[in-house]
Amino acid sequence: MRTLLPETGIKSSEKRTDSVNAEKDEISDEELLAGFGKGDEAAADRLIRRYRDRAYAVAWSMCDRDAEEAKEAVQDAFVKTLKNISKFRGQSSFYTWFYRILVNTCLDRRRKQRLRRKFFIFRSPEKREEGEENIAEEQADMSPASNPLAVLSGNEFGKEVHRALESLSEKQRTVFQLKVFHGMSIAEIAEVLHTAQGTVKSHLFRATQYLRENLKEWQDMKI
Repeated sequence: MRTLLPETGIKSSEKRTDSVNAEKDEISDEELLAGFGKGDEAAADRLIRRYRDRAYAVAWSMCDRDAEEAKEAVQDAFVKTLKNISKFRGQSSFYTWFYRILVNTCLDRRRKQRLRRKFFIFRSPEKREEGEENIAEEQADMSPASNPLAVLSGNEFGKEVHRALESLSEKQRTVFQLKVFHGMSIAEIAEVLHTAQGTVKSHLFRATQYLRENLKEWQDMKI
């Protein structure tokens, strides 16, 4: 089975430029998809390399900064994408179509993870695996140059933001993460979530207002 993810952590800048310049590759997504449709597995590998770093960054934040969950979510999303590639009609960009699959995969895993946590609290501390709680920080590259989440991850304010995000509704939290942490436009988020741009703006506004009201340091953050 092909390896979809790097062993190291987040290595992407969070801008869409990685979809075009990561390999300095002028071959379009459409050309690679056509090649894969003809049985060219190298074309699939190039698509995976083109998007996997940013996909991992998105999954890492959406899976509550759990590195293993993020890796498995991206793996699942790529498998689903390649398995269902014949269903891609070109009505949106491959970028948007793939991230819709990724986000839905992350949301499904996040719901299951929350259910597991309800049972996890009954486990005794000695039965928890050593280093379990810090796996994301240990495996992810949290330097500011590699990921904007680094600004929030290494300090107490970052922990407050994470706790506040957990208080948002699922839709508000997802919109906020995609817009603020991953630099997606309102139009891109609307396509990925398959909803109206006005709805995205509403969720973003409510999420931002909640964070401003509940985080005293939020006034210094720019969206």
